[in-house]
Amino acid sequence: MSFDHSHRAIHQLNTYPAIRGRAMREKKDEQEHHELMAEQSVRVISIMDRRPTGKEIHGITHPGLFLVRSKLLNPALDEKEGWIGADDPRMGPLSPIRKKDLSAEAQESLVEIVRESISMDEAVHLSFFNRAQPITLKMHSYQLLPGIGKSSAQQWVQKRGSMGWHDLQGVTDAIGQDAASLLAERYVQEMDDPMQSPRLIDLVVRAGV
Repeated sequence: MSFDHSHRAIHQLNTYPAIRGRAMREKKDEQEHHELMAEQSVRVISIMDRRPTGKEIHGITHPGLFLVRSKLLNPALDEKEGWIGADDPRMGPLSPIRKKDLSAEAQESLVEIVRESISMDEAVHLSFFNRAQPITLKMHSYQLLPGIGKSSAQQWVQKRGSMGWHDLQGVTDAIGQDAASLLAERYVQEMDDPMQSPRLIDLVVRAGV
């Protein structure tokens, strides 16, 4: 093999992971565009300047918890609005946005806003606690939650029993931690890396357990 061919082959090997990663992200973005059409509402988080002119909304959807942007069509719409319909005429079509593109203040507010979404559709999120199973011989799904180790996971399984829980407050009372906050923190963590696996935001929120 000539030097040129060898150099080209090595270059392709070195760049393949980046190309493959970019292709996977593009495929996921395309999937998100399709899924956004089924979203019911949007929580306005912030209003930002839009290039080259105008302003845009940064927000999060319900029930799928997609981070989104949209062109602001009516200046009367602001951050105090809370949850609005996904087809609200005061904003344009939704498109995906990365967590890193949000302002620092918006990022800090995500956990509490996600908790709001959880409370709006509690049964979906409760299903995680009632149906969680071991991922491997050494790890349980409960251990995907922030700060939860093997010992706590085993205790939760025992407390859950065969009947499970009827609501998230029941889970909170049983485990001694705020169940909705644990889920919200995990969902927000997963927003940092769309390629992270396993992803509760996909398995629980967007697909249904």
